[in-house]
Amino acid sequence: MASFSDPAQPAGPDGGKQAGQQHTEQQQARELWQDAKDGARSMLDEQKHSAASGIHDLAAALRTSAKDLGGRNQATVARMAQSAAESLEQISGALQRRDLDGLVREAESYARRQPIVFFGAAVLAGFCAMRFVKSTSQSHR
Repeated sequence: MASFSDPAQPAGPDGGKQAGQQHTEQQQARELWQDAKDGARSMLDEQKHSAASGIHDLAAALRTSAKDLGGRNQATVARMAQSAAESLEQISGALQRRDLDGLVREAESYARRQPIVFFGAAVLAGFCAMRFVKSTSQSHR
């Protein structure tokens, strides 16, 4: 009577070794993927803090300008600059307090509620980023 082997079981004496090697390779791949995710998360967290710091500095500059404008009888423009500075301070604080996952969830939620505004903001941000990259590459020449 012919015997049939179970395809789920390793065939022959080397089958166990191959299965073990495959398991080890899968484990190494998982570890590499986790390391890459951790590195990306760390880099994004640093960028988040850098962006928050830059926004805070911009708010401080706007406050200084608002005071200067208020001294030159430009009360309306000074109030607008002060209001913009307060908004930027709130954004900076929110960036500092929230974790990346929370920021992503909030952006996704906003994109669902206001898709046209979100798309417009993304296009504007892309345009500004390209202008910035072009200007910095030209200034280094």
